Amino acid sequence: MDNFMENPWFVRIIAMLLAVLLFITANDLGAKDKGSTPNNMENNDSDTITDFPVEVYYDSENLVVSGVPEMVDVKIEGQRRFVEAAKRQRDFTVYVDLSNLEIGKHRVPILYKDISDKLKVTIEPSYIEVNVQEKVTDEYSVEAEFNRRILAEGFEAEQPEVKPKTVKITGAKDVIKRIAYVKATIDASGLINDTIRRDAHVTVLDRDLNKLEVMVEPETVAVTIPVTNPRKNVPIKINKTGEPPKGIEIKAVSTVTPEVVIFGTTEVLKDINELEVSVDVSNIEQDTEVEVPLNIPEGVNKITPETIKVKITADKEKKEKTFDNVSIESKGLKSGMEFDLLSPGNGSVSLKVFGDEKDLAKASKEQFHVVMDLSGLDTGTHDADLTVDGPKNMEWELSEKKAKVRIREKETD
Repeated sequence: MDNFMENPWFVRIIAMLLAVLLFITANDLGAKDKGSTPNNMENNDSDTITDFPVEVYYDSENLVVSGVPEMVDVKIEGQRRFVEAAKRQRDFTVYVDLSNLEIGKHRVPILYKDISDKLKVTIEPSYIEVNVQEKVTDEYSVEAEFNRRILAEGFEAEQPEVKPKTVKITGAKDVIKRIAYVKATIDASGLINDTIRRDAHVTVLDRDLNKLEVMVEPETVAVTIPVTNPRKNVPIKINKTGEPPKGIEIKAVSTVTPEVVIFGTTEVLKDINELEVSVDVSNIEQDTEVEVPLNIPEGVNKITPETIKVKITADKEKKEKTFDNVSIESKGLKSGMEFDLLSPGNGSVSLKVFGDEKDLAKASKEQFHVVMDLSGLDTGTHDADLTVDGPKNMEWELSEKKAKVRIREKETD
């Protein structure tokens, strides 16, 4: 046995047997991991490429096509290395060939090319409904619009200006016929109190305000919307409130600001014709000047000025006393002339005197002289003014302000 084991061929045979056993064992474990998959399917795989772009072949100069999706899902199956390469490189093409179709509706397949023939390709959807229409270009006016509720109180928008005023719209003939509105909508936030200037995107809509798939040239327009704050001049009406203190008479209430400027929408301003200001005179005992704030009417956002100065003229309340049959005196009659007093017939008038109660109590008829001035009058009938001479601390009022006289030359003996 010792001689047998020392033989080199024995060692070689044993080594070969061990190698064969190790190979069988390794392959048996691998088979258990892989199951019973056939050798030609061991490396197969599948994957889906989502949102793969679709190209369209057609006469784009004269036709418009609708119904072709922009993206599709592409499922690829095959050996893993080919699947991974196609997914990574995305160097194949998915397309729809409409170059030989007539105008109208058609059901067409979505095709692919430039992909390995070792892969199985499935496109979802595989067929689509398309509509091939004649391309039409027409010119339309653009209408600017914005949300008027964002205007600040009292402000209003005038007619918008759009540049350019018209745009060219290109699309399928049946879509162009459905155009009802071409609008440029201003996107503005916050309260607007000044002119708006924006570039606005042009939107094309049908009668139901559905957006239409068309091409617009240019896609944006410049929109200017003048925003103004209308104004109006209105007079001030002063109302006295309260009763003055006892013995005080309010002679006048006035202001050096007879009118003010109010700001608001035209609709609001047309109904405002004056502003009323109330002044309390219950504590006024002498001439006074007060500053009065103006109340802002509803819908008006500004008043200029916001306050006005009101002048109140006050005096002590005067009593009155009447003297009847005060004789009329004359002065200024030319030499050599005489007159007849035609009216008042009795040659006297009534005199109403105003003053403090104490002064009136002391006043007498003799303190007052009613004078008829005949200066410069020639012969004939005249109306002569009557004036009163009396105490300085009193005021008076005559029952007659003029007297009628007839002047003649004196008769000589």
